[in-house]
Amino acid sequence: MSHEHAPEYRSLPAPLLRFAQHESVQRITTADLLATPPRASEPGHFVGRVDSGGLGIPRYFVGEYRDGRMPTALVLEYGASSPDQTASARVWSLADHRGTSPDYRLIHDDSSRGYVTV
Repeated sequence: MSHEHAPEYRSLPAPLLRFAQHESVQRITTADLLATPPRASEPGHFVGRVDSGGLGIPRYFVGEYRDGRMPTALVLEYGASSPDQTASARVWSLADHRGTSPDYRLIHDDSSRGYVTV
């Protein structure tokens, strides 16, 4: 993903905004998060796992290798944005990439205001 075509991440704090716009970050949607691990049948793809950041079960997604590497992070924006309100976002960072099924840990979640996560 080039910076000139980078998606808007208006809801993120400045340090995470710079992080999220890096070319090694993969943007995902809620439809990309699956309850059971799918099969990655296309070359250049892998199955990864994201934690829920709370009491929920982990989810799985199909990721794309970038220059032979797994994305350093995933960004999911959800909800509507308007001139006076930004969309919410979740950001996961690559935590463990041993083997072929990497784990991503939640590092930012606007939906968890008032909820303690570890």
